[in-house]
Amino acid sequence: MNQRIADPIAMPTVEAIKSTLTSNGWMLIEHTSLDLQGFSTFFQSLCDVLTFDPARQFASNVAQTVDAGTAAVGLHIENGNTPMPPDVVAFFSMRSASSGAQTTVCDGAAVYQALPDPLKNRLAQPYFMTRHLPKTIWQRYVATANAVPDPSSVTIQQLDDFIRANPNQSCVMQSDGGILYQLRIPAIRADNFAGIPAYANALLGPSYNYEPPEYKTHDGIPLEAALFEDLAAICEEHTKEIAWQDGDVAVIDNKRCLHGRRAITVPLSERQLVIAMGNRTTSTDSA
Repeated sequence: MNQRIADPIAMPTVEAIKSTLTSNGWMLIEHTSLDLQGFSTFFQSLCDVLTFDPARQFASNVAQTVDAGTAAVGLHIENGNTPMPPDVVAFFSMRSASSGAQTTVCDGAAVYQALPDPLKNRLAQPYFMTRHLPKTIWQRYVATANAVPDPSSVTIQQLDDFIRANPNQSCVMQSDGGILYQLRIPAIRADNFAGIPAYANALLGPSYNYEPPEYKTHDGIPLEAALFEDLAAICEEHTKEIAWQDGDVAVIDNKRCLHGRRAITVPLSERQLVIAMGNRTTSTDSA
């Protein structure tokens, strides 16, 4: 079970959060009295380095808006189709929908244990993700990774340097200035707080802000629909829902737990959710 904390005054310490992420993979801090700036300050105490999604809009200098339409969103780790997914993600519900829009959270460590051996063995091999990235997107991503203030100034040489820095990625320039990007990704990873193997990837995830990817096995065979159906069914058995209330904060170990969303059944104006992402800190100071 996730830990629910209902005290709007005493926020948990960084050490308490790390302990809960290690044991459970995620936690819900219920009914906080935070505003957007308070949430931003809170998250900065958790992470040494902030990370961002180049396709999202900024709500503050720390948090970005969550906008993925109204349809249900499949389970995924955040930025799971990038070479540098964040260690930690946190969501803050500034305004909660009156119905629907529940965020789903799935413990990938439990999923890994539940996988039948043939599927577990198959997922032990990394897979390849290929997608087209427009010029504005790859420029913003490289700019964020290299602390370049103006994304539009990022050059092809800087892109080449970025690509060569990680042997798991490659790209081919396209005539429109975009790139055909390929990344070798592990389906099972253990670089989480608990250091345990977990099904943690973006195979079942959305492509709302990006063109849909193509997934292939390590030897170039496209992943079949039946595989995704089997994985979705197993994950659903280990999925819990967050029925958001104003002020709630969810903190998730992004390299262990997947998240998604049920369909939104009310106008989008009735829901205001923001996300913050970063890499974990060694600090034990109070949050």
